[in-house]
Amino acid sequence: MAVGSWQLHHRFSSAAGIRDWSYRLDTFNVAYGPVDPHVFLTEPTVLVDECGPVR
Repeated sequence: MAVGSWQLHHRFSSAAGIRDWSYRLDTFNVAYGPVDPHVFLTEPTVLVDECGPVR
């Protein structure tokens, strides 16, 4: 069984660039194989962090 978490974030601004930036963090939890129903309440065995620097 493998349990993983994948994180990435996004930075947005208005089309005209007149408003402040906004940020969003997405986290996807993934399991492969038979898992306990509470598997995502513990730390993942694999963490993929694709978050870049925020300015």
